[in-house]
Parts: sequence; structure tokens; C-alpha cells
Amino acid sequence: MKNSGKFGLVLLGITILIIAFIDLASDKQIDWSKTYNQRDKIPYGLYVTREELPEILENQVEIEDFTSTNYDFLKMFLSAKEQGSLVYIVNGFYEGKEVTGELLSFVERGGEVFISANNFPIYLMDTLGIKQQFHYPNNFNEVIHVEDRPFSLVDGKTAYYKDLDYPGLFCNLDTTNTRIIGYYEVEDKEIPNFIEVKRGQGRFLLHLEPLMFTNYYMLKEESFIYGAAVLKMLSNKEVYWFDGTFKGTVEAKTPLRVLLQNDGLRQAWYILLFGLILFLLFKSKREQRAVHVVEPEPNLSKEFARTIATLYYESGNPGNLIQKKVEYFLYDIRTHFQLDILQLEDEVFVKQLSLKTGVSMEECEHLIRLLLQYRKVRVSTDGELVELNKKIEDFKYKANML
Repeated sequence: MKNSGKFGLVLLGITILIIAFIDLASDKQIDWSKTYNQRDKIPYGLYVTREELPEILENQVEIEDFTSTNYDFLKMFLSAKEQGSLVYIVNGFYEGKEVTGELLSFVERGGEVFISANNFPIYLMDTLGIKQQFHYPNNFNEVIHVEDRPFSLVDGKTAYYKDLDYPGLFCNLDTTNTRIIGYYEVEDKEIPNFIEVKRGQGRFLLHLEPLMFTNYYMLKEESFIYGAAVLKMLSNKEVYWFDGTFKGTVEAKTPLRVLLQNDGLRQAWYILLFGLILFLLFKSKREQRAVHVVEPEPNLSKEFARTIATLYYESGNPGNLIQKKVEYFLYDIRTHFQLDILQLEDEVFVKQLSLKTGVSMEECEHLIRLLLQYRKVRVSTDGELVELNKKIEDFKYKANML
């Protein structure tokens, strides 16, 4: 292998090692986006909650996803589901008056709506007789340390949360149809953040701070117990989970989508491309001059034989051809079996020929007589030439001379 080829392989190996080292040593950044997506396994996704929901509800309910809050879709979707429970876990619940009115109608018919969000629409709160505020430091003349403050349910379930800069709270509640289910404590005060509002034959379960149901908290035992206790309050046998981040099945149209979507395959693909580029760079220079192609001399034996045969055929005298045939055959016998053809008329020659060729004595004697006969003949016919040629070819076949 040329030196340039060796250098290219060494350089390619070093590149692969460097890429592997960088990949192993790199500190992959954690995505702290608050997506509230049931397919996201990042800290603030809802993958754990959605996967564990059947176990939390003890597999006694049927769970179905729905993806649209369009008024026409929602009206049709809820038309025959009076005994179902809708579950919304979103950053903000910003539905308009028409959708909110349809949810109110659904609850009045006996349905149940659970919403965990940081904000609620004014129309819904006015209709239910509640108000929402946020816990700011100046409200209680203190510096907030939410991670040291428990979020509790009335039945005693408690969890501690951090990263809640300004937790929400409910106030000015209409206690006629409203019941406080959960709260957190500030200066010995129980600040409500989870309430039940009855409406007609059904109820709303309104919960502030959806962050409590994300993967980051649900993977902690204490927080999971709290979150599970909240979700267990769903009382209907049919649960409909709102998947607000569903965008349909959108895949890259490139044929390389399988490679590019997998980290390992993507890195292997890039290494392969880089290696090919190196190969082209080192092989782009010609390593030696172009070798002139020398064609071998053509084999004209058949053409020569055909020409000679034509000349003999046109002369009209096959006798000369018979003599040449005899001489060439005797030459083959001498070279193949090392026999002295000068002793052709001797009986010992026939014996030796029979022993070395494996042909019977009678055939050998007959062939030798023909050779001696035609060796002295100057004029012959075409039939005699054909007959002699047939005898010679048959003898060669039996003696394995072909």
C-alpha cells in the first residue's frame, strides 16, 4: 500500500476516536422546557403520569385521548358521554366562551372536568363564582421559599415542590357549591390551590400548578403519592385525556430519516461521509502513470490451418496431404511415447506402441500397415484421405493423445 493510503487510514482512525471521545465526554444538556406533552420524557413532560394513569385508577376505567378543543368537535365528542371525566393538564386553560359553555353543559348533565393549569379564563371563573391570584412575596411580607413549603390535600397527602416562583391560589370562593380539596401553608394560613365546584349533576375539579404532574415530580415517591391522590378523585369510569400538543404523525420525508433520528446511526453516517471524503482526497492524485495496454498477439492457428487446407483442396491432389498427415502423426507418436519411428517396420515397434498406448495389437498393426502404405503413395483419392484421417483420430482417442 502506498504511504498516502496508510496515512489516510491512520487519519480516519484518529477522527473516529476523537468523535467517540467527544460523544462520551460531552455533557448532554437537559431540556427543561415545560411542554406538558404526554410523549415527552424530559423533566417537564407528562409521560410518567399518562403511562401510570391506568394503574393509578386501578385499571377500572377506560382512558381515551382527544386532541381538539374546537367547539364543533367538542360538542359532538361529548354528546353521549354524560358519565365521563375530561382531564386537562396544561400550562394555561385559555378556551373561549363557546367551548367553556359546552364544558359547563357537559358538567350539568353529570360529567366531570378536571383541569390543572396556571391560568383559567375569566368567563369560567365568573360563572363558577371563583377568583384566582398568585402568591407574591409582598402579599405576606416574606421571601418565598416554596420548596420548603408543603402542598397538601385535605385528606393528609403532602408533597414538597421547588421551582414554583409564584404559585397560584383561589380566593373569594362561593362556598355554597365550592369545596377546598388542597392547599399550601403560608404564615399558618391554608391557601387553597385545589377546589371542587359542583354544577348541576356534575362537578369541576380545578387545580393550580400543573407542574406537580410532570415527570420530574412524579418520579419522586412523596410527590407521586400526592399526584396519584389528586388523580384518584376522578370518579367516572370513562376518562378522556386532552392531548393538546398532538400535531399528527409528521415524519421527515428524507430517505435518511431513520439514520438521522437515531443518535448512534446519525454519528455513524457522518463518520462514513467524512471517511469517504478523505478517501476521495487521497485517491484524487494519480499514484503512477497510466500503463499502456499491450494487446496479446492473436492466435491465428485456425486461420493458418484453414488456409493450408484450402490450398490443398484446390490443388486436387490429396496424396501430398496424406503424406503430411502421416508424417505429423508419426511425429506425435515419437513425442508422446518416445518411440523410434525409424523402426516402424519392426515387429518390436508395434508391440511397444500397443503397450504404451493401451490399444490392441491388431489395431496397432493395421494402423502401421496403412501408414507404411500411404507413406509411399504419391497419388490418392479424397476417400482414402478421409478414411486415413478417421483411423488416425480414432487411434488418438483410444491412446488419450487428444
